[in-house]
Amino acid sequence: MEITVSEQKVFLVAARLTPEQARERAWDHKMVAFGSLSRLLHRPKGDEITVAAIEKRYEPVWHLAARKRLVFQRGREYRVPVGDATVRAVTVAGTDYPVADGPPRHFIVRGVEHCTDDVRVEQLVDARSGAELQAPQLLTAAREEVEDLAALAPADAVVVPPEVKASQVVQRLVQRLLTPYEADQVFEEGIQVEFLHLLYRPVFAFEYVWQARGKRGVVELDGVTGEASVGTGVFQQQVRRIFNREVLFDLGAETVNLVVPGGAIPLKIGKAIMDRQRSKTGSA
Repeated sequence: MEITVSEQKVFLVAARLTPEQARERAWDHKMVAFGSLSRLLHRPKGDEITVAAIEKRYEPVWHLAARKRLVFQRGREYRVPVGDATVRAVTVAGTDYPVADGPPRHFIVRGVEHCTDDVRVEQLVDARSGAELQAPQLLTAAREEVEDLAALAPADAVVVPPEVKASQVVQRLVQRLLTPYEADQVFEEGIQVEFLHLLYRPVFAFEYVWQARGKRGVVELDGVTGEASVGTGVFQQQVRRIFNREVLFDLGAETVNLVVPGGAIPLKIGKAIMDRQRSKTGSA
């Protein structure tokens, strides 16, 4: 078994909404921030709710795909039913096979199965919670590759670091593909992680204050889909942090060891990635 990681990149996903459009949509959903009971019992006047804070941030999502390919063969016995009670033996390709009484009456042919198992899995994973996402619009949105991770700090937005590591999502995907199988001889066995991308999707957050009721609430608007949801109420502080590729893509032998404890499975990183890492080390 060999596991290969071919491509690792970081992208900033472009928002389909302007900040003003996001503000207008969030305003239409402002009552969501205060709960369903407040919406039913109280109707605020136009000036009772104000915007206390606005934040644009980029939230991390892992996008990865892997393919498992197995080519193997195994011996197998086939029980062939015989309906005629008068048959005592069957000749196939010059070989005689006696018919067993059963029930049902049958004869056994031993053959060799030539097998190919080719499976591909693609995932989007929230890099903060680890939950798998269904977000097709995120995959079709315009994006820009971030080559200089040290400069990943837009002046108008907060970039949220991933809490779920690359090694964790790779482990989980590999475990999903590592299913047991029976084989007498294996000709090809490997898993290729075709790509491992860290997507930063835009999110607009608006904190509202309902002065008359002493309430605060947050509405978050997805900058790609335009969907509104209740926010956590916690606004990030703009922190200038340096993003390091080796930290973001923390892949190594321990990644595989956590999948198969004690297993001698090599993990190979794509040549282009290794060359880039060497060039950075050499220039440092």
